[in-house]
Amino acid sequence: LTLAFWRAAFACVILWPMVRRPQWSWKLIPMTIIFLVMNITYLTAMVKGPAANAIWLQNTGPMIVLLVGVLVFKESSRGLDWVMAGLTSIGVGLILYYESQGANFEAVLYGLASGVTYAGVVLSLRLLREFESAWLIALNHLVTAIALAPLALRPLFDGTSSVPWPEGRQWLMLAGFGIFQMGLPYFLFANSLKKIPGHEASGIGLVEPL
Repeated sequence: LTLAFWRAAFACVILWPMVRRPQWSWKLIPMTIIFLVMNITYLTAMVKGPAANAIWLQNTGPMIVLLVGVLVFKESSRGLDWVMAGLTSIGVGLILYYESQGANFEAVLYGLASGVTYAGVVLSLRLLREFESAWLIALNHLVTAIALAPLALRPLFDGTSSVPWPEGRQWLMLAGFGIFQMGLPYFLFANSLKKIPGHEASGIGLVEPL
């Protein structure tokens, strides 16, 4: 959770100067909450189990986006989209089967939760594609940072806190996580959702875990 805070905080540093046209809609509220929960569940899955499993389980999102996008929002799809969904389902099934035999099933559940919430983020960004991308992504990260600040900033006010405070080159690494892993990629991703369906954009995003 501390890592999630610093990633979001440094993402805000790069994103907020890019915001030009902030707009309000009630749809922003569920979007920011889902984004917060996605961060928490994903990083918890990374801590409790193998990082590779957490990454792949989060990337069940494109399958969910395809189903909801086509069946609910009536977006167009191609045969290859369904092939992707089928192969993703097989992969997730294998992970679930083998991890359920060991001690990491809790991590699998967090990973699946991160996949569901990742799909929710994609669908929210797609629904709000008329809004400025920088505004949407900056707001997501700001809400995450504010929500997690009481935990991450506790060492400033509580000398007995067990929460670690960044030191030395860790600041540079955290800045890199926030700017190059979270801030700019999500900004580019939100821009792509203005032109192509959510399942196609998130499917292309599977290049990342590969």
